[in-house]
Amino acid sequence: MIKEPSLDTLLKDSDKAFESLYCAYKDDFLAFAKTFSLKDEDITDIYQEAFLSFYENLLNGKIKEFTSSIKTYVFSIGKFKIYEYLRTNSKLKVIDTPINAEITIDDLSLDNEVLTEREQLVKTKFKKLGKQCQLILELFYFKGKTLKDIKDIENYDNTHVVKSQKSRCLRKLKQLVNA
Repeated sequence: MIKEPSLDTLLKDSDKAFESLYCAYKDDFLAFAKTFSLKDEDITDIYQEAFLSFYENLLNGKIKEFTSSIKTYVFSIGKFKIYEYLRTNSKLKVIDTPINAEITIDDLSLDNEVLTEREQLVKTKFKKLGKQCQLILELFYFKGKTLKDIKDIENYDNTHVVKSQKSRCLRKLKQLVNA
């Protein structure tokens, strides 16, 4: 792991610092992106776009401080650019309208014989989550709501709050399942 430069260093000595970061994270990103079955040249283009977005966000003042590592930030941008690429090239289907907008975890009356042991465990542990976590996960995964929809429905301040809450809820569910 390389020592990441500070925000000031990136702004003052940007060319050298950015080149160093670009080279340091490239191989890891390429390996990560190959899991999406993309061509090498597409992966390289996406990495360059992600790094360019990071650079522009820094210069435009959108980044005031780092709340994660620079690598995590760049990979996050890259992951969304991969999804965008897959969507625009019809390799990723996004369902805008759920099949049944009223479905909840309780409505899943699947016989326990039909569910695998792992699925039964997930269903049981899901019910141990707090009501807010259950609601967010149901809205997102079962009802197909977007983060913006959930923000509007539940009166959150912004979609970042919803995204963070959903992430915490998923992490909690994984901890319960793996405990």
